[in-house]
Amino acid sequence: MIRTEDLGAYGTIVGYGIGQNYEQIKDRLEGRITFSYLADKRWENSDTHEYDGIPVISLQELKKLKNTLVVLFPKFKTVRDVIARELGDSGPDICYIHDLFSTEYVISSRDLVRRLPEKEYQDEFHNSILFDETIPENITIFFYGKNNTVKIGRNLSVNHLDIHSGNNAFCTIGDHTSIQQAGFWVSDARLEIGRDCMLSSGIVIRTHDDHHIFDRSSHKRVNIPKDVKVGNQVWLGYETVLLAGAQIGTGSVAGARTVTSSRFGDHVLLAGCPARVIREDVCWSRDNTGFFQRGSLEECEDRTALEYMWDSDVTGRRL
Repeated sequence: MIRTEDLGAYGTIVGYGIGQNYEQIKDRLEGRITFSYLADKRWENSDTHEYDGIPVISLQELKKLKNTLVVLFPKFKTVRDVIARELGDSGPDICYIHDLFSTEYVISSRDLVRRLPEKEYQDEFHNSILFDETIPENITIFFYGKNNTVKIGRNLSVNHLDIHSGNNAFCTIGDHTSIQQAGFWVSDARLEIGRDCMLSSGIVIRTHDDHHIFDRSSHKRVNIPKDVKVGNQVWLGYETVLLAGAQIGTGSVAGARTVTSSRFGDHVLLAGCPARVIREDVCWSRDNTGFFQRGSLEECEDRTALEYMWDSDVTGRRL
């Protein structure tokens, strides 16, 4: 495997497969690697001679170079394998950009614990994480771009949580919230989860779709990123999916496999795909029905609902 310390041994370094992956990570490569040429199949029969201020080289010209390293950018191994075959067994040395450099910032909550008593992480791309000494150890945060903020509340209970931040994202999780297993994808929008929430397993929350959708007539974008807001003391059941624009009010419950991008008020029970209200004026307790069968909220060990019974303020109010 080629390592970063081996780069100086090559007279020519070529970046190959100049698509979305290159555009997403090129800022992170500045000062770390210098390309003599860039190459891509789409330029083979075009008049493109330069891209990003770097000369473009054809596949045939590339094969003639000596003492050359080709750095591949495509994410999928199947695509990289095709390029390697085209370059031939006797061609230049080949490696994948992610094998040379970490091109995304991955920070685990265990990394953050080691930074204590410091309670803020920041990097050179204006990504930040705010946390305190109660941060659980099973959170992983991925920063792919710039200007992202993640704020982790106090006394969370987390079995597994991945937070994927693109650009200009804001993600906050309120105090005393528990998460069994969830993935958040936030970019160019806000994700706000209130206090005292309970998220089951298989939870997916997204402020954006993975790809663009346009109106066929106008060619205008129709799936722009939108904020997602989960109020205080909300229970998201197994495999709930909240999509861009979703809002769940304080004290509400989303049943198993609820899917929605709509806005719902306080103290409602949701279910279905797409979600609809199946009962109003509800509240809930964490008491486990596999063992306990409570007849009223007052009999429960967990009576957090009483604190939000008449309070619809998303910031919460301790009575």
